[in-house]
Amino acid sequence: MGGAVQVAGDGIQAALKMGWQAIGGDEFLGSTLGSNWSPYNGEGHDGQGRRTSDAISVENGNLVIRGDSQGNTGGMAWGTPQKYGKWEMRAQFPKGDKQYHPVLLLWPSEVSWPEGGEIDFAETTSASDDVSFFLHYGSSNSQKDAKKQIDITQWHNYAVEWTPDAIVGYIDGVEWFRSEDPNTFPPGPMHATIQLDYFPDGGSPEPSEMRVAWMRQYQ
Repeated sequence: MGGAVQVAGDGIQAALKMGWQAIGGDEFLGSTLGSNWSPYNGEGHDGQGRRTSDAISVENGNLVIRGDSQGNTGGMAWGTPQKYGKWEMRAQFPKGDKQYHPVLLLWPSEVSWPEGGEIDFAETTSASDDVSFFLHYGSSNSQKDAKKQIDITQWHNYAVEWTPDAIVGYIDGVEWFRSEDPNTFPPGPMHATIQLDYFPDGGSPEPSEMRVAWMRQYQ
């Protein structure tokens, strides 16, 4: 995680290419987390490690979530859910430990998981050279997925579009995932979350981090 911090810029956005109508979001300006976010405090993913608001900061126009050598990490939920819509985030995942998984996702707001579904529109490990899309659905937590080779240490725009007809994923404005099967669609409203999840795999993890320049929500 050494070296100079890259400037995020804005990059190629799915929202601009397709004319999405903005309804909210966070540009992560200033030095504190916006009030519409709810940081997690408690057990980590699948009961592993610990999620703490101390792992979350806003620095130089970026959200930063850090994971330490003890499995302490962070995550947070956006307080504006909707059924159908679009979300786009500009994120960078600096090289780190494979036991830490940065993930940008939509989580159910009204229907409990797994029945409520889950849309992981960018998930990777901090030591990977690819990113995955996971669409979780149904009471048995079935999945539809895709994987794309990409330099995750660079800034990219990750977006998801959810309509009554399809769920579509984009990277830098280019489609890379699509499901038109209504059986895979969430049954109720979803909200955006940003997480650095800990998946222990033997030994203490190396400190790792993820950065998000902005999160934008569209109608």
